[in-house]
Amino acid sequence: MNKVKFQKINCKLIIIAFIFLFATLSFSQNKLKKTFTTPEINDFVIEIFQSEATQLVFNPSSKRMRLITNFFNRQYSIEYSPQYSGKKFKQVSDLGLNNKYNKNLVLDQNYNPRTFNPLKYKFPLSSKSKEMYRIGRTDYIITINTLN
Repeated sequence: MNKVKFQKINCKLIIIAFIFLFATLSFSQNKLKKTFTTPEINDFVIEIFQSEATQLVFNPSSKRMRLITNFFNRQYSIEYSPQYSGKKFKQVSDLGLNNKYNKNLVLDQNYNPRTFNPLKYKFPLSSKSKEMYRIGRTDYIITINTLN
């Protein structure tokens, strides 16, 4: 009889473990990107600043690279958030393009997590309040947090 009780307890623990694992994986899939590598950030910078990237951003005396890195790794986040479907947010497209150095930039028609460059848009890099933006008509929400 003790063996039967033990098996029931083990079965319950296994079920609880699966539920916990499923919930954890489901939540982690909503948050798309937590940190960016230096090569990724460098590629984004080059796309935006083109031939001026070395002088304006990669130059050791420039503070832009630190500002941009902080933006990507401490302020910027993007999540798939169907729970916000139908709610109004500012649109990424309303920010305008950051195309002073690259006149060939165009608004993204579709969201692709592998190619989306937030530097392409005029996000506030040193925001004083939390801001949220919707990407087109999708359920992807970009959050810009304040730097503390």
